[in-house]
Amino acid sequence: MAKKKSEMFRRILQTFKVSIFPSKCLACGLFFHQKQDKPAGKTPFDQIVHDPIETVFYRVMTPFLCSSCLSDFSPVQSPFCTQCGRMFESKSGDNHQCGDCIQNKTLCSGIRAAGIYRGALKSNIHALKYNNKVHLARPLGRLLFSSFMKYYNASTIDYIMPVPLHISRLKQRGFNQAAMLIRQWPVLFSQTEHRCIPIDCKNLARKRKTLSQTGLGKKKRKQNVKDAFAVKDKSNISGKHVLLIDDVYTTGSTCDECAKTLISKGAKTVSVLALARAD
Repeated sequence: MAKKKSEMFRRILQTFKVSIFPSKCLACGLFFHQKQDKPAGKTPFDQIVHDPIETVFYRVMTPFLCSSCLSDFSPVQSPFCTQCGRMFESKSGDNHQCGDCIQNKTLCSGIRAAGIYRGALKSNIHALKYNNKVHLARPLGRLLFSSFMKYYNASTIDYIMPVPLHISRLKQRGFNQAAMLIRQWPVLFSQTEHRCIPIDCKNLARKRKTLSQTGLGKKKRKQNVKDAFAVKDKSNISGKHVLLIDDVYTTGSTCDECAKTLISKGAKTVSVLALARAD
């Protein structure tokens, strides 16, 4: 009885708080009132992890976005390239390799992303990286995990590695956003039928400071990250399938260079999963 009264009192306080103190949308900046008929973030994640990506986005981002921005999300949808993951303009047909991937082979075996880098997803990635909204790593990490469950066979992957930052950039920002996105994955794995895949945030390192890739063309991006990465212990990845994690996939230069480094040290396969990808 006491537990029921406590829960009822908690709900009354929450309703009062939400009605008096509206939330500020992290995308558009407007104040909004959260809908009480859909408890923000209270649905157990194992009940929604296999839902469509746009549904997962809505559920995990409800506490942070107004209703308008919640609908401003573009998931990656079929048909898309089975290699680079880019969506085709035509909405008919099956997934298949695009012409660019047929002509220009990449070292990454398959690249997937949760959504397109625009709208509310872009705004929240910026808020996480540049405005120190580190609490967004949890819901965005859940969105990314849902994409992982959608696109990959967990039993075939041996290690998960975030794309590393150079130590100077890490000190400046205070965190690696790619690593932050997967920090809670061990807990999420425990809520599924799959084993917990080891997460290694140290073996792949950025040994050379590079310029920001923002604003650089594809050729300059490739030159910028050339020979920028190193593997500390190649014995751990020999013959293994490594899944690289990044926040945004643009031209693929950074991930390709990471894959080249990992494969040169014995990795058998390198795949990529990003939170967002450019059109």
